[in-house]
Amino acid sequence: MNLFSILSLLAFAFYVHLGFYAYRLEPKSKLNRLLLILCLDLSWWAFTYSFVYSAPDKEVLWIWFKLSAPAWCTIGGMTLHFLLRLSRKETILKKWWIFPLLYLPGIIFTFRAWTGVLTAKDFVPTSLGWIEVGAPESIWLWLHTLNYSTCILVGCFLTFQWGRKSRIKREKKQARLIVGTIVLSLLLGTVINIFLPALRVKILPAVAPILILIWGYGIWRAIVKYRFMALSTAIAGEDILSRIKDILIVSDSEGKINKVNRQAAKVLGYRKEDLVGQSLGMIFRDEGLLREIIREKTNKLFSSPNREVEYQAKSGELIPVNISWSIIKDALEDVMGLVIVGEDLRPTLQLKNEIIVRNRAENALLKAHDELEARIKKRTEELFRANEALQEEVAERQEAERLFKALFIQSPIGSYIVQGGKPKIVNPEFERVTGYNEKELSSIPCLDLVHPEDREKTRQHAIQMLKGERHHPYEFRTLTKDARTRWILETVTSIRYQGLPATLGSFMDITYRKESEDIIRHLAYFDSLTGLPNRTLFLDRLSIALAQTERSGQKLTIMMLDLDNFKSINDNFGHNWGDLLLKEVGRRLNELLRKSDTVARLGGDEFIILLPETGDEKDSEKIAEKILEVIRKPFHLDNRPVQITISIGLSFYPKDGKNAEHLIKNADQAMYRAKSEGRNRIVVF
Repeated sequence: MNLFSILSLLAFAFYVHLGFYAYRLEPKSKLNRLLLILCLDLSWWAFTYSFVYSAPDKEVLWIWFKLSAPAWCTIGGMTLHFLLRLSRKETILKKWWIFPLLYLPGIIFTFRAWTGVLTAKDFVPTSLGWIEVGAPESIWLWLHTLNYSTCILVGCFLTFQWGRKSRIKREKKQARLIVGTIVLSLLLGTVINIFLPALRVKILPAVAPILILIWGYGIWRAIVKYRFMALSTAIAGEDILSRIKDILIVSDSEGKINKVNRQAAKVLGYRKEDLVGQSLGMIFRDEGLLREIIREKTNKLFSSPNREVEYQAKSGELIPVNISWSIIKDALEDVMGLVIVGEDLRPTLQLKNEIIVRNRAENALLKAHDELEARIKKRTEELFRANEALQEEVAERQEAERLFKALFIQSPIGSYIVQGGKPKIVNPEFERVTGYNEKELSSIPCLDLVHPEDREKTRQHAIQMLKGERHHPYEFRTLTKDARTRWILETVTSIRYQGLPATLGSFMDITYRKESEDIIRHLAYFDSLTGLPNRTLFLDRLSIALAQTERSGQKLTIMMLDLDNFKSINDNFGHNWGDLLLKEVGRRLNELLRKSDTVARLGGDEFIILLPETGDEKDSEKIAEKILEVIRKPFHLDNRPVQITISIGLSFYPKDGKNAEHLIKNADQAMYRAKSEGRNRIVVF
């Protein structure tokens, strides 16, 4: 057995190992299964050629050569099949003619190799082993060369295009590595196996099954470095781990940290690599709890309730965290380590403290108001009785009135006394809020200061409070002198003023609180970039529309929209122009649709539309066609006209689903079909 036989056997072992290694990464993947078959084909080629190189005579050599024919005759079609699957040309692979086109030439060439001359018409012995004598005069040689070269080059072109168009850097690197090693293997193998024998150059044996190790190395490198063939679990897990907002720590069974997510490193102030390999004791403040966790790891049924602990950050800060932990076990139920998930409680505690401070302030204010009201009522009654008493009591009443006015004027709460429906006296806070001075207010009816939409409700609340039927302050809007609107929280009570019935009112300016509530409400239900409803508001409207549609028996349409090649806009113009484009797309969609329709932005360049009470499905498809036309109109970015397109997927209630989840999922699948079928089109689920 010579050197090339040994190398060929090593290649055989490598191909077998590579195929089964890829298969074990994802056994259910069609791509991984196809690579296994391709590797078995290459391994048969390498195995049979190990005997071709060192055959004792020509008779044995021809037997092994013909046994190898099925492998190298079908390698071109099988490689193209693999690269079609890799580059996600699923629509081509569903055609009835693709498999005859891929494999029938290989079958024909195999039959020719068994019954006549295909690539070699003879072999000559050398010190390196048997070397082929080519048959350049045979048309079969060149048809075979054209077939496998065309298949491999077409596959390389499709793989290169797939990598170039991919938005994922890992896939781009995979494509470049695979295409580069295939092309190198093809060139070297064709020169040594085809052209040198055809030119009668007897330098090397046909070493193509050994040279294809270059491509095998490319596949191996893509798997190891870029996680090729194993995207479904490892990368998805890494992506989820990096994005979750909780603090996640994974340790081995001895309490050594194996992995942390981005949030954990950020909260603790460390780099990820600084934490990996360290003991959990470096960050756990409660060493007793840590010992309990490590001790309980041997209990295979062990799981923890939530528990508040303190983590120690790199800066020394003690961070309150609500944690839970669970045991990681392998297939044999042996303990492998721990997963500890924690929630940073600092924002929650801060919010609780703010609520406590606010409640204390409100309680103090209400208490002061109640005390002031009680004092005013008591003093007013004393003054009323003093007015009927002896002359010496007049001085006491006047002193009480002076004290009341001092409190009234100096109060930080807006206060006023009303008689005959108009203010008699007001304090400075009342003037500040309304913008009117006391003289101007004396001629303005009190209800004229209330927003027109709130007047009747405010009048009713005031009457109820004066009758004792309402005990809580009421809110309303007031109009200031400069036509601005402010929110008021008010209470009123009946008094006597200057011997006549009157109403004493006091209020707080709560405009800032109301504005803050509106901002929070808007952020919760609307997209901050486009102003369109967000996912939460869209799902709320969809649930209402589904209930109404179910009662009325009408139809409902969901449209899922995604801008085509939006990444190129950001790459060419920058994210600011990309944001402006998304705003303009949202504006055009809003102008096109009915007021009863809802268009929402889900994130990125993805929008979703709800069309309630739709008639025939064709009506919805016409609306989708109008959307295509509107989006195709040029946008002006950086003083340049830019045209984009959009892909739309439709689903209909109740045909494609009877709940929000199914309707949205099916519309999303239809949209991705529109993407895969060439973009800029409508696909109905």
